[in-house]
Amino acid sequence: MPKKGPEPELEATTSTETPVAPPKKKLGGPVLYIIIAVIMVAGGYFGGTKFLGKSGSHEEESSKQAAKEDSNTAAPSHTEMVMVDDIIVNPSGTGGTRFLSCSIGFEMTAGEAVKQFESRRPMIRDALITILGSKTLEQLSDAKEKEITRYQIKRRVEQLLNSQDLQGVYFTDFVLQ
Repeated sequence: MPKKGPEPELEATTSTETPVAPPKKKLGGPVLYIIIAVIMVAGGYFGGTKFLGKSGSHEEESSKQAAKEDSNTAAPSHTEMVMVDDIIVNPSGTGGTRFLSCSIGFEMTAGEAVKQFESRRPMIRDALITILGSKTLEQLSDAKEKEITRYQIKRRVEQLLNSQDLQGVYFTDFVLQ
């Protein structure tokens, strides 16, 4: 057998090739969604506090100051809630196939106004049925239209009572079927 000598060493070759960098990792879908969600939450918080006002001691302080000013300018008045329950009407344009069942609370100054309300309860109930029965399903479903209805009820009841003692009108039950 022929004797093999040491194997010749390979010379290190120098080339002009630039080393190839390992490929960059791309952000996966879930990670990208998390980053976007964090940015949206931070933006919402910033926008809410910047444009809608900060909740905290400043707001509490200003509300306490306003309450103190109100108590100094007017005598405290006691209010009472009077309820008109179980008003059932067919909304306009339904042909009797749909109905609204609601209860309404009236906040008014206690005393004479409450007595007057009780004595005129049938007239007030009739006015409520008339106003609510004249509304369409869309008007009864829309929040803005519901506020308009609340205002109309307040004005009509004030007319029936010949008084401005009505402080607020509240829908305590409102079922549209």
